[in-house]
Amino acid sequence: MPISKRACWLLFGLCIAGVEPAGWADISKWSFSIPPQLKKNVDFWIQINSQYSIHQGLVHDSENVDHIYAVLDFGKSKKNSARMINQEKAKWKRVLLSVQRKQATPEKMNSDEKRVFEMFKDTEEPNKFLNAAHRKRLRFQLGQRDQFLSGLAQSGKYLRKMEEVFKKAGLPVELTRLPFVESSFNLKARSKVGASGIWQFMKSTARLFLRVDELVDERNDPLRASEAAAQLLALNYQSLGNWPLAVTAYNHGRKGMMRAVRRVGSDQLGELMEGYGGRSFGFASSNFFPELVAMVELEKNASKYFGEVERAPESTFYEVTLSRETFLPTLVHEFGLDLQEVRELNPGLAEAVFQKSASIPAGYRLRIKRASQDSEEILTKKFMEKYDLVVKSPQGDGAPSLKM
Repeated sequence: MPISKRACWLLFGLCIAGVEPAGWADISKWSFSIPPQLKKNVDFWIQINSQYSIHQGLVHDSENVDHIYAVLDFGKSKKNSARMINQEKAKWKRVLLSVQRKQATPEKMNSDEKRVFEMFKDTEEPNKFLNAAHRKRLRFQLGQRDQFLSGLAQSGKYLRKMEEVFKKAGLPVELTRLPFVESSFNLKARSKVGASGIWQFMKSTARLFLRVDELVDERNDPLRASEAAAQLLALNYQSLGNWPLAVTAYNHGRKGMMRAVRRVGSDQLGELMEGYGGRSFGFASSNFFPELVAMVELEKNASKYFGEVERAPESTFYEVTLSRETFLPTLVHEFGLDLQEVRELNPGLAEAVFQKSASIPAGYRLRIKRASQDSEEILTKKFMEKYDLVVKSPQGDGAPSLKM
């Protein structure tokens, strides 16, 4: 897939700014080798997404994620979950501060204190127990097993087509597992800050690659958004030179990661996690790539972690590119389309289109469910004759395919 004109201008801007892009020849390479200091982070996210439900969670150290103080189970308690979390954090803060005072005399410690003392025995850090008691270090993480399994089932509809998008762009197909991190493949995912769709694009970023207006929001279209994500990740790679940084930039921003590299003097994510103190480079940003690696492992070996998982069948459709503004109810009526199926296949269309108060804009690639090759050929002929439209099937199996 070619990079859009606006994205090309972004890349050109990097060059004239004196940033030398990495070679395209290396862009499709993916390495699962991760620095030893990141392995514990990958293991942490494997546990969170495979062992703990949304009714459970861990109180842990944000810098040493393998230091787990407590496992909370909200299903077995009548207490308010937020109150439980705050009480547990307060308890372990007291324990850490007590260990700080008693570290020269461990024989005076109680069982919780001894466990924490042993937990940190290999940590070389002045005032390590005092530092670990800081509110930013005592962190709670809710379990994600339920969401991951839901996303795993939903991913069956789109994952193969998403992989094709990334293959055509010359990118590692493993990157298509990022929606497990961002949204668990929930098409209706909306963040508090305005990110939308399975790739969680913000409007400002999405508009570099996608149509986002009152009639069409392609952030909510899994395949259009995948095409945009491929372009953005390619640009990140050109700027930063390796996939751990390029992936992290998807969360933290390309400029933010370039600034981190300059300040630390390294392009290795493990070293940036240890040495970069940027205010916005917090737990979510620093763990974004390890979490992706965990998702790749869980999706690839799902039966190992979850047993047999039934995935939704792949969505089958063909696309009709509208050469002029078209009223959806007219198409539904004249060609016997199922409105609900059209809605499910075209999540990028605004509700106004389905409520009959707005038309589908010219140039939109409308998806129609593919019942059979014969029905597609008949519909293709009707669409072409009556609406002067252009049709293309993405199936690649001999179905009608005309110039898009």
